[in-house]
Amino acid sequence: MRPLEPCDAIPGRGRILLRAAAAIDASRAAAPATILLEDARIVAIDTPEAIGVPSVDRIVELPTEIVCPAMVNAHAHLDLTGIGPVPCDAGFDAWLDRIRTLRPTAQDDIAEAVRAGVDASLAGGVAAIGDISGDRELIAAATLAESGLAGTAFIEFFGIGRREVAAVSAIRRFDTDLGRRLESPGFRIGIQPHAPYSCGPAVYAAATETSRPVSTHLAETPAEAMFTTSGTGPFLDLLRRIGGITDDAGMVAVSGRHPIDQLLETSPAGRWLVAHLNYPSEPGEPEEVRHRRFDGLARAGITVVFCPRASRFLGHPRPGRVGHPWRSLLEAGVEVALGTDGMPCLDTPGRLGTLDEIRLLRPEATDVDPTALMRMATTAGARGLGLDPAAFTLDPGPVAGLLAITTDPARPIEGLFEGRSKPRWLLGPDRGIAAGGPASRRVPTPSSDTMTP
Repeated sequence: MRPLEPCDAIPGRGRILLRAAAAIDASRAAAPATILLEDARIVAIDTPEAIGVPSVDRIVELPTEIVCPAMVNAHAHLDLTGIGPVPCDAGFDAWLDRIRTLRPTAQDDIAEAVRAGVDASLAGGVAAIGDISGDRELIAAATLAESGLAGTAFIEFFGIGRREVAAVSAIRRFDTDLGRRLESPGFRIGIQPHAPYSCGPAVYAAATETSRPVSTHLAETPAEAMFTTSGTGPFLDLLRRIGGITDDAGMVAVSGRHPIDQLLETSPAGRWLVAHLNYPSEPGEPEEVRHRRFDGLARAGITVVFCPRASRFLGHPRPGRVGHPWRSLLEAGVEVALGTDGMPCLDTPGRLGTLDEIRLLRPEATDVDPTALMRMATTAGARGLGLDPAAFTLDPGPVAGLLAITTDPARPIEGLFEGRSKPRWLLGPDRGIAAGGPASRRVPTPSSDTMTP
């Protein structure tokens, strides 16, 4: 594994006292805040009065910064890092077709794009990623594996109509023959049936039967439910244009069910990640249908990944439809994590992270506890990716990464959401700790000029 370039701004050894404008994670927000570290492990976090001035090797003053754990990007397309933004003016199906043609196919180009995505992720304060790898040769997955970031590379599969049988066979071969050599503690190879309009129900069933983590795009656009319920609409036209339909009649058999119902009927085993879920119900459906679907997702332990900036860029919600149901999902007990989707629909070309996602959400969710947004950007994604959620908190113990972000000292908690500054690494990231491994995996790095004796 090629190690990440050292980015720690404080030593990995000794007792360090951080005195910050504030600190926040998935369960606490404090301003001001003091954090005591020993050998890169958190010993305590409290008010300055409660911590006092213990015997330490260094005191690090952060009067204009808020400290938080490393973040998790639960849904990304790193091999699209060199593309975009790509306008979606002609409709989602045309946009998707354009992305398909722009996606790199040469091995060197794929690797270069993923490395750029890793760099952008580090700039975004991300220590773990759920990446959708678009090539079966595992170039994207191998490049991400070498990076040292934690997470899962989900290998994408397509198969509908007469191609469904071939896709099922490919998934079964893949599950037994490929990918194990790339795996390590904190990094796995998973399977991604692309979406219900490009993969038939048998492909989803085959993915469920494997021993691997599984992800998919689900209920992303209104046209998706049109396709799965009636076999008509823009996605049928797209499949015809790209040769995805091989049946003589130019049609494809569909389940007749809403995409969420279709997935739940496969009885997913283990934790699935489903990206987007912008449209969980159709106009005219009783509210109880929506609640039943949410309850089903909660019972199945499925994590929904919401990508707020991508959703806005791609024109969601559509006219006449309500916004993303992330609050209702949380109320129903569904884990909701945040993702970024790909660079073709983002406004930060040098940065790829969920900090920018919570910054977009906050103005419309000022009544929500800020720690709930941090949970969506950290521990929710860690759980969905099978990582140790405690490693993405400020709880005592080893931490997968520690960030400092410039904020407004007068309003340090809200300043986190209102600013545009990128995070800087104090510690990490560390794949072994993200997996629940020992703190000794962290390699100490030289001290920084930011420290004061």
